Amino acid sequence: MIGVVDVFAGCGGLSEGFSQLNRNGTFPFDVRLHIEKDEAPTRTLRLRTFYHQFRESATPESYYTYVRGQLTREDLFRNHPVEASEAKRRCLQVELGNPETDVEMVNQRIREAVSGTDDWILIGGPPCQAYSVIGRSRNQSKADYDFSTDHRTLLYKEYLNVISEHRPAAFVMENVRGLLSASHQNTSMFQQMVQDLRGPGYQLYYLSNGKQYLDDGYNPYNPTDFVVKTEEYEIPQARHRVIILGVRNDISARPEPLTPGRRITSAEVLNDLPRVRSGLSSGDGPSEWMEAVREITLQDWWPEVKATIQRRVCDALESLELPDSGRGGTFVDTPATGGWHPDWFLDDRLLGTLNHQARTHRKDDLWRYLYASCFVKGTTRPFHIRDFPPGLRPGHKNIESSLKDGTFTDRFCVVRENEPSKTVVSHISKDGHYFIHYSPAQCRSLTVREAARLQTFPDNFYFEGNRTEQYRQVGNAVPPLLSLQVADRVAQLLEAERNGHSHP
Repeated sequence: MIGVVDVFAGCGGLSEGFSQLNRNGTFPFDVRLHIEKDEAPTRTLRLRTFYHQFRESATPESYYTYVRGQLTREDLFRNHPVEASEAKRRCLQVELGNPETDVEMVNQRIREAVSGTDDWILIGGPPCQAYSVIGRSRNQSKADYDFSTDHRTLLYKEYLNVISEHRPAAFVMENVRGLLSASHQNTSMFQQMVQDLRGPGYQLYYLSNGKQYLDDGYNPYNPTDFVVKTEEYEIPQARHRVIILGVRNDISARPEPLTPGRRITSAEVLNDLPRVRSGLSSGDGPSEWMEAVREITLQDWWPEVKATIQRRVCDALESLELPDSGRGGTFVDTPATGGWHPDWFLDDRLLGTLNHQARTHRKDDLWRYLYASCFVKGTTRPFHIRDFPPGLRPGHKNIESSLKDGTFTDRFCVVRENEPSKTVVSHISKDGHYFIHYSPAQCRSLTVREAARLQTFPDNFYFEGNRTEQYRQVGNAVPPLLSLQVADRVAQLLEAERNGHSHP
């Protein structure tokens, strides 16, 4: 098997695709080490690594008992000590780039993980917030952002150190598109990164179009060719990320590009999940929630609403009913029924749905969600704050300046049912305004499971930590179904090299 080391692992979205790849009845990749700094994603990684220890045999019933909340984590691991010990060994919680981190210990763990294999792969994405255009603009203008004050800027060098020290056959690095416009000390971050990654003796490839990057003056690379637009590859989300495949120079085989597919809509991956209602942040209860939602038509600003939107809102109110699953929960005893790609998402042994609890919201936010989800039906243009009646606009301190200069006017955004979702980002952990469910009758933001569905995590992938930590893990992850496609290209590449062919 081909060993894999996953650094800056998060909750394991990138490694999940490598773990799940099945080629001709065999699993070519074995993820032998995850390195992650935060506790909640490390707990998620250890549980998922425990799950993958049973790849050659049936997953024990106690795993499902645990994720349903009927068994403690300690008892689960106590029941399967060999697999639990191996899962813990394969998941190292340590912060790369921290001066207090024992670098030699980390290198030793990597050496142990890749021993006995000539072909092994390094995967991972250094923290991307420093390069994110949204993250920069939340603090100050993009042009003025001072990367020298952000310690995350050069964390890719920790990735580079692993490459230089351990010489994997290939590596996969993922990051945000904002990296292409970022600069540090008047130098393009991306150009510097490309130069550094080639330095140890690697050729870099685009996966979006299969071109080889050649820096010979006659074939200059276009940085945007490294951008993979996930909605073009059957991921139900418009997530645009830089993905670099590096291949060691002594390997002559070349990778094939990813194969485009049809656009998968949000509804195709969300409609089969159990319906749940949002909660009220004050005085919540089923009847109180119903009454609060219906009060939208009693507000002073209601007559200002256009007649077409009023009709849609009233139609939604007529169909309003309390779902059997209530607000949902960590485990909902109603299983998903299967929509697009059920062989990937569904697991009949779950007997329900995991991580599927709706947030609580203020009453006026319930009205905003109801109004916005009705407003976007039948239109393709983005919903902006100015589309709210003045009396329904939020009372944010910067609302007037936002309306004037046009910044963050889309802070209330509906996930459209007939299109791929907008990018699921870690900000979903702070509030749900940017991820409003398209169903007016549910009148809420997305649950963790719905965000995970848009990210293409299998339903039996359980997220540890509190709900805020779960959202953050999902938002920071690489979609596993995209990773599966990348893993397939890497496997083809190494198979071709072993068979003596330059092309797979």
